[in-house]
Amino acid sequence: MTGLRTASAFTLIEVILVVVIAGLLATVALRSAGALRESARNEEARRQMERLAAAVAGDPELRSLGVRADFGYVGDLGALPPDLGALRDNPGLAAWSGPYLVSPAAEDPADCTTDPWGVPYALSGVNLVSTGSGSPLVFPLAASADDLLRNSVAGVVLDADGTPPGALYADSLRVIFSHPDGLGGRASRTRIPDRGGYFAFDSVPVGNHDLTIIYLPDADTLRRFVSVTPGAAPYSEFFLGANLWSAQGMSGTGLEFVDNSDTLAGGQCSVLNFSVTNTTSHPITVSALTFTWPGPTAYYRKIRWNGVDVYSNPARGSGDLAVFTAPQTLSGGATARITCDQFKQFPSGGGASVNVTGVAFTVTFSDGSVITFVADNCR
Repeated sequence: MTGLRTASAFTLIEVILVVVIAGLLATVALRSAGALRESARNEEARRQMERLAAAVAGDPELRSLGVRADFGYVGDLGALPPDLGALRDNPGLAAWSGPYLVSPAAEDPADCTTDPWGVPYALSGVNLVSTGSGSPLVFPLAASADDLLRNSVAGVVLDADGTPPGALYADSLRVIFSHPDGLGGRASRTRIPDRGGYFAFDSVPVGNHDLTIIYLPDADTLRRFVSVTPGAAPYSEFFLGANLWSAQGMSGTGLEFVDNSDTLAGGQCSVLNFSVTNTTSHPITVSALTFTWPGPTAYYRKIRWNGVDVYSNPARGSGDLAVFTAPQTLSGGATARITCDQFKQFPSGGGASVNVTGVAFTVTFSDGSVITFVADNCR
């Protein structure tokens, strides 16, 4: 009897242990299942927000002939949508070309505006936000609203042989730029280039926009489109179809490099100085310039013209346009000293100084002048 009671007691204990262990395993399994379910919901939310972002600001991977072809709602309207419902239903705007919200075939498009927890997504500035998980998930459309809505477009108008219009012909040119106005219509803006052919437009939304250049005396017209991507500042040279301005009574060719005027200073010979002379008999106005060099990779933050800062931030690299804070005019026969300060390692303009001794520079000025020289005088 004693043996039977002992055996029964052990059997009962074992049963209790099995029940306890099974309960613990079930708890762990439920928690694991819950974590997996939350992970799956987070991943689904990320995919949905990607689709929403493409609907709002376009899919950068959709291209045609190498040019971005999709800019979504912002590209058509020039503004952010008032709410996510405007991606699916026209809010009453003539330029609306939606629906922009594209969902998988088996999914109701309306479902894309609600996160996996059943809470509607919110558009806060340039961020898509999901709050259904209890911890906000944020998906940025761009670094800032300015990157989507307030970019710049600039260029230079030249005749067929690359001559700028000069003071004599500049006022005979019209540059017309058309883009969405943010209100459902289109803005058509006009600029008269400076004597160097330079023009610029600001507050330009992303998208592919029409640009028309007209030389009024001959009604010579050039039509192009300009692709504006987020945070971009596209710059192009536009050549008309004839040699219109070659004979302007100039006694020279424009701005020319003064031989042996280049010097390098600063840490690691990273500050470039050089001089240019106006070889014509009339004033030349410069409102921008571009430094180009084959290497090393480097970035500068400032340009000085005769000791005065005319450009300061953001940092510029090889081939980047630097637009002056104020145009600089150089009289016929006069010389200007230009400083590029200071070549650094990183795109922010920071990091270690970069030695540019022996580097071949090409400098293109907004008046159309181009100079080349090798910076080999390090002091």
